[in-house]
Amino acid sequence: MNKHILLVMKWLADASSVSQEEREKNRREAWYTAARTARTAWAAYDAAAAAHATTDRAAYDAVAAAAYWATFPCSDNAEYWVNKYFETTGEDRNEYLKELNK
Repeated sequence: MNKHILLVMKWLADASSVSQEEREKNRREAWYTAARTARTAWAAYDAAAAAHATTDRAAYDAVAAAAYWATFPCSDNAEYWVNKYFETTGEDRNEYLKELNK
């Protein structure tokens, strides 16, 4: 479960439930995570390409981008990237919703 996406979903459900400080911290952490994930993904892609394997580079990019861009304050932008995250990863949105409703 991606804690950055979960926090954004919490904010989308109720903007007053997440402070500005929490959102800023989430954005910084998501940026670091996205950068680290992108480096790892690019290395994996390069290794697969060298072995003539097929890898979906766009999927790696979308996961890293979603974790970061979903943290920005525009709710339209956040909703788009949350949707992109679930579309790309195949994770179950309902599992995140269950977590939010605990």
